[in-house]
Amino acid sequence: MMDFEAFLQYGFWVPVLLWVGLHFWFRNISYVVFMKKKVNGGQKWAYVSESYVKNPSRVSFLRFCDVIFSLLVSLVTAVVVVGFLKKNGLGEFANYGIVSVVVFLGLAYLMVRRTEFKLTDLFQSAFYLEYRWVNYEIQRKGIAMSEENVRDRAGLSFAHKLHNAEVHHRFWKYVKAMARSKKVPPEMFEVY
Repeated sequence: MMDFEAFLQYGFWVPVLLWVGLHFWFRNISYVVFMKKKVNGGQKWAYVSESYVKNPSRVSFLRFCDVIFSLLVSLVTAVVVVGFLKKNGLGEFANYGIVSVVVFLGLAYLMVRRTEFKLTDLFQSAFYLEYRWVNYEIQRKGIAMSEENVRDRAGLSFAHKLHNAEVHHRFWKYVKAMARSKKVPPEMFEVY
């Protein structure tokens, strides 16, 4: 069995791995909570999987898991900080190590916000590529359509393509490829 000092020597890596895992949790699994909020706000670029739309309690469960995982990672990190302070003869400051839970919870919140910002950028880039293609096709056919109708049609097309990508188990690969794509349609009405 590992004694407490050996745990503290190797204990540094436990919080690091937990923080990396928390980052991947927010980015790959819990992103649905953020996307659901954006869909409810009327954003055309946001996409929520059909399984989450049909069962909204799953979004609530993800929200609950976000809080639990953030608390767990913050507590484990605070325990390692307190142990480090006690090991190095700073026992009088160890009482303040528990206060670091609040700091680490703030760090987890910043991680969530950064992930939301990155996801917003990724999905908006993918959506506007689709928007430009839909707009190009409409202009090429000579159909007179308002900007709002073009945006609605692009939103439906975008959601359909993401649904197909999800069915074929290549959702993230497709979104990232669309966001990075250089296959931009030509402008129909260029001004010289």
